[in-house]
Amino acid sequence: MIGQFIKKQLLLFIRNRHELLVLLGMPFLLITILGLALGNMMKNDSPAIRAKVALIERGNEQADLQKFVHDLENLGIPPEQKQMMTNAAKQMLPVTALKNDVLGSKELKPYITLVTAKPSELEKIRKDKSYTAIIEIPRQFTYSVLQSVFLGKKQQPTLSFYTNEQKEISSKIVEDIVKTFQERYSTFSALGKSGLLNSSFSMPAVHVQGKVETVTKREPINAVTYYMVGMSVMFVLYIASNIGSYAFQEKQLHVFNRILLANVSKWSYMIGIFISSVLLAFLQLSLLYGVTSIIYHIRWPHITAFFAVTLALCFAVGGLSVLLTSLNYRLNSEHMSNFFASIVVTVFSLLGGSFFPSNQLSGWIHTLGNLTPNGSGMTAYLKILQGYGFAEVTGSILYLRLFSMTMIIAAVFTFPKKGELS
Repeated sequence: MIGQFIKKQLLLFIRNRHELLVLLGMPFLLITILGLALGNMMKNDSPAIRAKVALIERGNEQADLQKFVHDLENLGIPPEQKQMMTNAAKQMLPVTALKNDVLGSKELKPYITLVTAKPSELEKIRKDKSYTAIIEIPRQFTYSVLQSVFLGKKQQPTLSFYTNEQKEISSKIVEDIVKTFQERYSTFSALGKSGLLNSSFSMPAVHVQGKVETVTKREPINAVTYYMVGMSVMFVLYIASNIGSYAFQEKQLHVFNRILLANVSKWSYMIGIFISSVLLAFLQLSLLYGVTSIIYHIRWPHITAFFAVTLALCFAVGGLSVLLTSLNYRLNSEHMSNFFASIVVTVFSLLGGSFFPSNQLSGWIHTLGNLTPNGSGMTAYLKILQGYGFAEVTGSILYLRLFSMTMIIAAVFTFPKKGELS
């Protein structure tokens, strides 16, 4: 008898061409549109960063160097040590290194435009919104640095760094570059204080790599692949609402009453709804993933893990189907299925990341999204596409199975008793 119920539900879906178009055609259309339209935003190429940096030097570095050399001449140290310190100081001119080896290096020229300005132009530049950052170097900065490095002076030379708040990303990049330069210069300072520097040493350049890699060194996900998963796990939820609506229509048409009069258990009817929902969800996901994988050349590295996640997600959809059926019967209305299709699926999709990665909003929203069946399934699918093995998606599979069992138990307690059916 359960097999007849399953056959009945499958025939209802096959004969309803409008539902087939929505459940199969709409997600494929959205995958294509969103994947192509937002492809450039989700590409893993380097972003087009352009920064304009003004360098204002109030002193003269060569004069500071000569002053430092003059101080060395007046010190009672051996000539060989004086010469070594002089040669090392010439290799460690901070302003020259910052201009030539860092901000003005060939690696950064495509991204950073360095403008050397006069001190009198500072206020004008600060009002110019085209500048990303301003670096102001005070008088005798190099002299103070060399004294601190080689003579152990305790004075801490400082420079001023101004950023344009309207250019948050590019200004942060420039700030990080300057900090990296400062760290490397500090390393050389420690060597200088220890007397380990000689003329063969030179300041290392700050290199910037244009390649973007994921933290885990896994394959990144492109837009088409992302929305293939996002749209699929969203539209599979509509099967639950459709099954719930069909079941309630059967109640209105007294089909359910005739089933009971035929001495068939209502639980056999519910089991038929559950299994048919699982089969329909599995067919929908298999068709969507199969067609899109062929058209867009998307490869699933671990087929076993893929089918395990798919089956677990289908069980969750089956659990939702029987719960919506029970609620519709309990309330004697189709409103729960309509509410689920119009509101709950949308909220689940937003939290689960079907439209955009939920972790871009906040960590707790991402965690909440993983508690939805579509969000948990999507996380597992994306892990598989990135090359993770079966062990890494076991947690999602177990959670989806637990979610399915919870929905079934809730459906059992929600379904009206024999005397409450109207």
